[in-house]
Amino acid sequence: MILQVENLSLSFHGPDGRVPAVRGVSLQVNPGEVVAMVGESGCGKTALCRAILGLHSQHAVIEGGSITLCGKTVTSMTEEELQMVRGKDAAMVFQDPISSLNPTVSVGGQIAETIRLHEKISRKEAMERAEELLGQVGIPEPHLRSRQYPHHFSGGMRQRVAIAIALASNPALLIADEPTTSLDIATQNQIMQLLQSLVRQNPDRAMLFVTHDLGLAETLADRIVVMKDGRIVEEGSTDRIFSDPRHDYTKKLLGYAAYGKGTSHYHGHLGDPADGAFWRTDQCDGRPLVTVSHLTKAFPLGKQQVRTVLEDFSLNIYKGEIVGLVGDSGCGKSTLARCLMGIYRPEAGEIKFEEGCRKQMIFQDSASAFNPRMTLEQIIAEPLTIEALRQKKKTGERILKRKESVREKVLEMMDQVGLPRELAGRHPYDVSGGQRQRAAIARALITDPDFLIADEPIASLDVSMQSQIIHLLKQLHDQRQLTLLLISHDLPMVEHISDRVVKLF
Repeated sequence: MILQVENLSLSFHGPDGRVPAVRGVSLQVNPGEVVAMVGESGCGKTALCRAILGLHSQHAVIEGGSITLCGKTVTSMTEEELQMVRGKDAAMVFQDPISSLNPTVSVGGQIAETIRLHEKISRKEAMERAEELLGQVGIPEPHLRSRQYPHHFSGGMRQRVAIAIALASNPALLIADEPTTSLDIATQNQIMQLLQSLVRQNPDRAMLFVTHDLGLAETLADRIVVMKDGRIVEEGSTDRIFSDPRHDYTKKLLGYAAYGKGTSHYHGHLGDPADGAFWRTDQCDGRPLVTVSHLTKAFPLGKQQVRTVLEDFSLNIYKGEIVGLVGDSGCGKSTLARCLMGIYRPEAGEIKFEEGCRKQMIFQDSASAFNPRMTLEQIIAEPLTIEALRQKKKTGERILKRKESVREKVLEMMDQVGLPRELAGRHPYDVSGGQRQRAAIARALITDPDFLIADEPIASLDVSMQSQIIHLLKQLHDQRQLTLLLISHDLPMVEHISDRVVKLF
């Protein structure tokens, strides 16, 4: 047996008191098998996985039970002992790859560092292995890309780098926490086949695959464990779970399993970004809120090579419409978003906004967009604080905002995006990826922006919450006359609410 969890209980302790996350969970993973742990966001999946590798902060307290990994009792190890276990006995692919990557070290260097931590080989040999791993997970031109840094990669490509790092030391147990949420369908299939083959080809290896998608678990897992509210409510072989689900919650998840696999109904127009003909909402008055003209953005691959991501790109976004922007990972969707927000400076072209336009962005990697020292309440309220300071500087007036009124608005936004109020005092690293993403959406909407860029806003959410968030964005669009640029690789979802869909290649 590679992993055995016995009657584990874990709680988070913060300003609002004790919040149970894992409640008496028992679980085992045997050599050669793939176990899928499924459940909606916040059910305790990620909390359990982090406990296996001792990755929780001091706010998390194991109140009972034990974890045994490769015959070693993890729950009684020191930090120094845990460092030797991580990577070799077990490695984890995190849900938010940017939070697990060092921005100051090349991606090849990070993979090589992991290899050399557990193996006595030269730096050159480690770099060669790193390039092989990058090629395995689908990174093009691995010799060149290995010398680049995380910020040079798209969200989907960063996820592939994170998988390569996890595989670097051939761990006995691979813990994959939502490893494909930011990938397009083609790359998702490639990564899932790779992960599955790594287990099937080595009978001494196993994988704990964490997902909210039972349909995805069906194609990969030998056995499925269903979690709800910190407890395992059902467990069994994949065939049995799908043919004879016994718990009502499992039946509910199975109802979402086919989401996005069929054809979607489409309200808009799919075409060239320069095409002026499109289906308009009643709100759209034909005036461009945003005009992008002949935009070009490139990134250096080395001293003498560059990769052009956007070239001579033009697009009008009209006031009051929802524009869907789709394309495979690495095609330039997030690059365009960052150019619109002024984060990237293009090599050529022009971007114009209507005067007075207030813009906000929901980032793809919510963990990297948050200050880990701040609570979720402080993070969501931060745009209000910044806006007040700007107004004070502009008018010279002293603006006072009562903490009570700000807190009430924060709590109202948390309600709107389905984020429990009791999480207000928690830090980003003490909540699930889906809960972080809901906080990111609340943060972006709290200042009532005119233009909202949503970069993969629901990639890390379970399917039931995806539906709620997408319809929330549509409702806010209708109520606030919001203009929305919705970026995704999920064409059926984008088609569902968009007035117009633009495809990048």
